[in-house]
Amino acid sequence: MGTAREMSHAIASPPHRASRSSHPPARPNRRGVLALILLLILAGLLYWATLDNGLSPGDLEGGDLITHQYAQVQARPSNAPGYPLYTMGGWLWFHGWRVLFPHANPVVILSSYSTLWALLALAVFYGLLWRATRGNLWLTLGLSAFYAVTYFFWYYAVSTEQYASAVLQTLLILLVALQWDEDGRDRWLYLLAFLLGLSLAHMVTVLFIGPGVLLFILLKDPTLLRRGKLIFLSLLLALLPLVAYLYVYLRGAAHPEWWGAGEWPNARAWFFSFLSTQQGRDELTWSLRPFNPDLIRLPLQELTPLLLLLGVIGWRLWGRRHAIFFFTTALIYALFCYIDRFGNWYQVIMPLYPLTLVGAGVLLQRGWDRYPSKILRGGMLVVLALLIGHKAITVYPAANQRNRPEDTGLEPGWAIIHQAPPAHAAIVGDVQEKLALDYLTQIWGVRPDLTTLSTRAIPQAFQQHRPVLVTVHAAGYAAAESGLPLRYTAWGPSLLLAGNGSLPELPLDGFARVGARVGDGLTLEGFQVLTGLEPPWWVRLALSADHPPAQAWAISVRLLAQGQEIAQKDHPAPALGFTPTSQLQPQAMVHDVFGFDLPPDAPTPDGLRVIFYRARQDGSFENLAILDFPIRSIRSVFYDPWISKKP
Repeated sequence: MGTAREMSHAIASPPHRASRSSHPPARPNRRGVLALILLLILAGLLYWATLDNGLSPGDLEGGDLITHQYAQVQARPSNAPGYPLYTMGGWLWFHGWRVLFPHANPVVILSSYSTLWALLALAVFYGLLWRATRGNLWLTLGLSAFYAVTYFFWYYAVSTEQYASAVLQTLLILLVALQWDEDGRDRWLYLLAFLLGLSLAHMVTVLFIGPGVLLFILLKDPTLLRRGKLIFLSLLLALLPLVAYLYVYLRGAAHPEWWGAGEWPNARAWFFSFLSTQQGRDELTWSLRPFNPDLIRLPLQELTPLLLLLGVIGWRLWGRRHAIFFFTTALIYALFCYIDRFGNWYQVIMPLYPLTLVGAGVLLQRGWDRYPSKILRGGMLVVLALLIGHKAITVYPAANQRNRPEDTGLEPGWAIIHQAPPAHAAIVGDVQEKLALDYLTQIWGVRPDLTTLSTRAIPQAFQQHRPVLVTVHAAGYAAAESGLPLRYTAWGPSLLLAGNGSLPELPLDGFARVGARVGDGLTLEGFQVLTGLEPPWWVRLALSADHPPAQAWAISVRLLAQGQEIAQKDHPAPALGFTPTSQLQPQAMVHDVFGFDLPPDAPTPDGLRVIFYRARQDGSFENLAILDFPIRSIRSVFYDPWISKKP
């Protein structure tokens, strides 16, 4: 379990006046089915309109959301104990859609996997309400719609987490228990055992409903405890899902790099350590204080005080065994919330909310039958409609995950890719750049030939004859941490090509050769103007030295249009400021790149001005040379000298 974005911010009854059977209708009639289809369509459209489609920097740093995404794309174990069934289903979901839409945003596909579970859960919830309200279409539809727009359910229907599936599993368990209560067939008990056992290979906390279910069944038929064959087969069915953990072991054994922090002598030792969920156990807080007021505030906020009260009363009205089931389950959730009050209790108790609304459906139906006045019934529906509308309006800003302003986590990775790194390049960047580029190359599938490296792995990349590119954010410490005398020439506006002890050589293909003598031993060999990249305009310079210059000269590049300067960029030294001119050796050539983002209405550049200068100690400037050149050619193709090489 990990933190989530959401924290920012049943019944033996008296006779009815209506002519209904003593047993609630098991399945919706034709009108009920049509209403369910409409509900699912509207909910699906709502969730699609608010579906998560981006990642914040914090999302990439860790937590359930990003862990589930990597697990479902790469078929790797998720966070402990691995969620094998959920993860394998996610792998099929993701790669199935990727076959149809190979260039689709993976965040959308992975988030829609949660939408699938949410819609299935909503359909089962609708069926439970149909029973609780004895087939009252309007109450069933209204309470279902209310639950569809509650914050936690909505949020987990549109983001990459597994809690909507836990709601589905819990509601299915209740539905099967009620079906057994109606006809008493053993097949429902076997199915119930299997559904409870699924939590062992999914979310163990779903078992919180188990004690209540056992009481519900045994209070009706205690002779079940004397049926050995039934108990034996039920245990086998409950344990069957544990076979799914073979997937966790086999995938983990094949990929030790997925084991995470820690030391284990072999895959078996890692596997049992992983299953122990040490991190999850560390989150439990057993001290007797302090009390967390959110234990009361969140359920009231999620369900409203009115529906929460109606639900608890409805539990009691449904009948003695039903009441024991609901109150036992609620008590177990309450104890867990107190123990884990600083952990993920607010996510784990999500199934308790629809169970409460089922109880509300029971009480509302009693009132509906006892008071058949059209005014009173109409008033109930108006109040329910107002609750739905108010909930949807207030929850929408927090539940909406589409196009969030903070979803900038992938931008550092896109910035690197848009600079067209050479084929099979090794990229060294800061933490955010590495996380973003890893996601784009491994999950999105963009430029999978690129690999991010730590600074300590730079020597190995050189031994493999791979181009090593370092971002400007990592260039300041890469040499010291790698232990190599790195030298840099510019590849893109924020990307440097590294050499081991000497400047890497780049050809001048596509350059305008000018051979302009600058002074102090410097020569501007040529320039190139590129467009269609990121930023949209690049100016590449190639500079050499006849002898080591006496001064460290800075460079200013201005774009001209009809003689007027329309943009300016300065570097304190060539190679984006990382190769001072005073360190240039004879015949060595260094490249510099200046990126420009011209406004849409800016004229097309037709000239280039390059100024070599330095700042004096008194704050004034000394110009070494001012060179103007016409731009006769603008290229839109970036030359990659490694394109034909293999690592």
